[in-house]
Amino acid sequence: MISLYDELADRLHTDSTARGRNGPRADIGMLLFAQRDDIHDLWIAVDMFDRHSDPSARERLHTAMEKLRPLFGER
Repeated sequence: MISLYDELADRLHTDSTARGRNGPRADIGMLLFAQRDDIHDLWIAVDMFDRHSDPSARERLHTAMEKLRPLFGER
């Protein structure tokens, strides 16, 4: 099973017409915009983990990842 993002990205790549790409492109844009705070949280968690090896960073990274699972994980 593929993720919602993978499905939209595949539709974007397979339709070579400019008109056909607008639908999937807009859908991906709306999807990512709607999840912008969760994507930002993921960035912060990864940065903390990479820079500081903060003990709480692993938990924060896991939480951020779980928030994005509906978008990027298998459905």
